[in-house]
Amino acid sequence: MAHPMIGADRDIVHRIVSKSIDELTDEDIVNASRLLIRYSGLSDGKDLRSDILMALHQWNKTPDQLQAKAKQIWQSGWRPGQLVEDEVGSGADVTAGCGQ
Repeated sequence: MAHPMIGADRDIVHRIVSKSIDELTDEDIVNASRLLIRYSGLSDGKDLRSDILMALHQWNKTPDQLQAKAKQIWQSGWRPGQLVEDEVGSGADVTAGCGQ
């Protein structure tokens, strides 16, 4: 029996593993970490787990390092869907006084 989220999770994994380590967002790191845990021991998610592990190898990171970074992100107060200033625009419109 397939995990009910495998289709959506597959899309997330493909998006994450297509990035370089410098392109990863906090959300990408947390998702990779949780999906690695979710599909550990499940036969229907072996390909997803394998894709994440291969990406970690390419990024010269280990699963333990991924878990530690995800924990650090959560402990910083980050929550899913939360916008991070560095991830949204340049701020040029605010500096120039536009939009007021």
